[in-house]
Amino acid sequence: MTKTQTKDLLLGIDIGTTGAKCSFYNFEGQKVSSGYQEYRMIHPKEDWTEQDPTKWWTAVKENIQLCIDVDNIDTSRVACIGVSSTNAVMLMGKNKIVYNGVGLHDQRAVQQEIWLKEHVGDERAFNITGNNIVKGSFALPTLRWFIDNRPDLIDDTEKFLIPNGFIIKKLTDEYSIDNPRSGLSLMNDLKNGGWSDEIIEKAQIPKDILPPIFKSYEIVGEVTKKAAKATGLCEGTPVCAGAIDTISATLASGVYAPLDAAITIGSSGRICQINNKPYFKQKVLSTPYAFDNLYAAVQTTDNAGISLKWFRDTFGKMVFQDALNAGISVYEQMNRLCAKSLPNSHLIFLPYLSGEKSPIWDPNARGVFFGISLTSSYSDFIRAIMEGVAFSIKHCIENLLDTSNLNNLSAVPIGGGIANSDIWCQIFADILQRPIIQLSQEETETLGDIIIAAHAIGIKDIKPDFGKKLAEKGNLKLPNKATKDLYEEKFAKYKELYKSISHLY
Repeated sequence: MTKTQTKDLLLGIDIGTTGAKCSFYNFEGQKVSSGYQEYRMIHPKEDWTEQDPTKWWTAVKENIQLCIDVDNIDTSRVACIGVSSTNAVMLMGKNKIVYNGVGLHDQRAVQQEIWLKEHVGDERAFNITGNNIVKGSFALPTLRWFIDNRPDLIDDTEKFLIPNGFIIKKLTDEYSIDNPRSGLSLMNDLKNGGWSDEIIEKAQIPKDILPPIFKSYEIVGEVTKKAAKATGLCEGTPVCAGAIDTISATLASGVYAPLDAAITIGSSGRICQINNKPYFKQKVLSTPYAFDNLYAAVQTTDNAGISLKWFRDTFGKMVFQDALNAGISVYEQMNRLCAKSLPNSHLIFLPYLSGEKSPIWDPNARGVFFGISLTSSYSDFIRAIMEGVAFSIKHCIENLLDTSNLNNLSAVPIGGGIANSDIWCQIFADILQRPIIQLSQEETETLGDIIIAAHAIGIKDIKPDFGKKLAEKGNLKLPNKATKDLYEEKFAKYKELYKSISHLY
């Protein structure tokens, strides 16, 4: 028997914007245990957003221990580990964290974006990387900020890392960056692969701080003795390079054939479509997919689920108490409140709480509630947030897909935390006016991680298109035709609202 034949579990780890999840799956792709820990974002200055990498690692350790303690998980059964994450740029020195992870909502690199457009050229960067020069989304402007403002930190840096790369480093003591994430660094060559010497030279980035690029399914290393003692994992367990959370979630949604697309709504919201050739489309994020000869085009709205979390934390004291009294989660209570508000509420929400990427690409934009009246209820505000996020994704879809491709899409799978909300998924179906598959397993990121991990070690029961089985079991939400005209009118106002006030930001 081979080593992998004696194993029957896979571990997926996802480092998100507001929390980390670790989930164990069997070789049938069924989740057998899971743990989740929240952590807070750090805002040292206005428009700065950071995360403490030690919190990522602590959350991973606690999650794994929880699975061991509660579900009696035997970690010696784990055949391989896959890790995904959100975007954050951190600096790693020799056995130490040099600086926190600078998150995707961070807006500090304003001058660096301008400098890069002058010294690299937005058109040249686009022709090489398939992406435009924008702060927050990519590592390059952030690295330039450190060079300009904290060169002492760059001097102490061995490699810059993304959250999943940091976790892999803690597990294996090896540096890495996965191919999809390198594709969203603004320093890669989309057509030829690898780091772009031209961009690195023009941007004056020290090449020695760039980690080696691995394909998502390539093994970076094995769990070390030190990491095994810290986590409860078994020493020698292989760890693959993993992927961007968006890529993992999309893969788990069953997206594997060219022109397939899926929506994922977590802290941020993403619509992702894949093809067998690189995308080169303005204001669309382009990157390699998790598997060979496939490429992803992504439109992302920065403030999706996090908008609802912000509203919960800021104005939800009574909601917490009501949820406690009813014996349900606070989000389920918010779902119930939303159901009390009718679609014809005049409230419109622009979910631009920390600027916005797709499709307006305006870092200065901010959130807006429009149409508040004396009759506006708490429930109306919750519905407006859910509708605003759906409007934003609809706006992204219009920008991402050609009309012909949009019309050819049948049911669109939707996953992430939103899959827990029947009413929010129905709002998406009504606003997009197309069937939505509410995935039965909302935890798409970790499932995508183990699909990649299975491929890494040759587990044939979990193929790259395994996610299609998940989609087939999903709950089909059909659009309510009665709301079509209402939501089309409201969507037109949504787009016009930003245009009419954008000069005020």
